[in-house]
Amino acid sequence: MSTTFSTLVENKFWVLARISRLFSRHMFNIQSLSVAPTINPDISCMTIDVDEEPDRLRRMQVELSKIVNVLSVDICDKNNYVETEMVLVKINTSSPHFSNFLKEVQRFNARVVYRQADIEIVEFSGDRESIKAFLDTSLAHEVESVIRTGPVAMCKKTQDNRRAGGNLYMG
Repeated sequence: MSTTFSTLVENKFWVLARISRLFSRHMFNIQSLSVAPTINPDISCMTIDVDEEPDRLRRMQVELSKIVNVLSVDICDKNNYVETEMVLVKINTSSPHFSNFLKEVQRFNARVVYRQADIEIVEFSGDRESIKAFLDTSLAHEVESVIRTGPVAMCKKTQDNRRAGGNLYMG
């Protein structure tokens, strides 16, 4: 089962390397990784998505919290976190399926972010299930390429964001 860690870290050299090495040492396969600064430029939020057994997740949470530059580590639970992902889909406008693809874009409330004579790039964001549904529909229309961000997550509770000195995520 895919699980997301939300980790606040000091924005310092080698922090990402230490964390990725820890996952590698424990034989975790990172499905996706997103890192961005918070409102405080000295602190970044790392969102790490893995597919692992629940008992190993708790051990990894403890190991992560031992890293000097890690300020907090949470395992995102759907009840306590909002999670979203973005996908970009490139399609050739000369495809015989292009008009059907545009109908699906409208149905999903996706938006065209780039248009050229023979190419359109569409952006869609949502939870894992809606991303899967959008991709399943899109891939039936001779899509040229797909790029996904992987999930990002934010705690719904204010007190969890204050643990790192009131530093909320940017955005």
